[in-house]
Amino acid sequence: MIRILLVRHGETEWNKTHRLQGQSSIDLAETGSAQAQAAGRYVRSQNPAQGYVSTLERTAQTYAEFGLDHAPEVMGDLAEQHLGEWEGMKTAQAKEAYPELYRAWKSGEGTPPGGEDPETLVERMSAAFFRVVRAAADVPATQSADEKYPLRTVVVVSHGTSIKALLEALGLIDRTRVISVTAGAVSVIDVPLHGGPLSSSLPKGGLDESLSSEQEAEAIRALTDEQIRAYAKLRMFNLSPEVLALG
Repeated sequence: MIRILLVRHGETEWNKTHRLQGQSSIDLAETGSAQAQAAGRYVRSQNPAQGYVSTLERTAQTYAEFGLDHAPEVMGDLAEQHLGEWEGMKTAQAKEAYPELYRAWKSGEGTPPGGEDPETLVERMSAAFFRVVRAAADVPATQSADEKYPLRTVVVVSHGTSIKALLEALGLIDRTRVISVTAGAVSVIDVPLHGGPLSSSLPKGGLDESLSSEQEAEAIRALTDEQIRAYAKLRMFNLSPEVLALG
């Protein structure tokens, strides 16, 4: 089975002052580094063998705080939605100047002036996710802290709006009915190689034990976009670094 640890980058100074970032390159604040370190405790417990970050520096800075012994691959499609004229604007200003458009954008339907349309965001984030899942065929299975069997685990650091757009595109959330993704929070998506039920009471959680490692890798490489979308299961959503820091 493939496990994707989907992490939002830690807090930046623009997050702290409620400014819209989009694809502006803003460094982590000190609080953001601490959030990333807290998230890293959980990430390390899952033993990911591969990692990915966006082209925006705050994701690489977050990944660096995880304390892993391998460098991430940079993937441009994991970047945040480009917000056009809104980038650098205070959230309150955008709400006041564009009340209807802002509400539409928050629900995943509106395009900021001069920005990236939501359909393009969904298309590229979905494509990135499908590539990450299929690339897990070349990732060795490792033991996680909460499973009795090894998983092909990777960690992906992306952005709040992009993460919610992806989860909704996979049919895992309705973004109008969930809270915003917390800075430094971890969400977990499991992708088994079938669409049937999984159970912690079954050997290997109900997964196919007959496949060799190479046969499993071949099956992962052969997954279609539609199969990945159908098989993906949301194991955990928005586990905040504040909770992880208490562990």
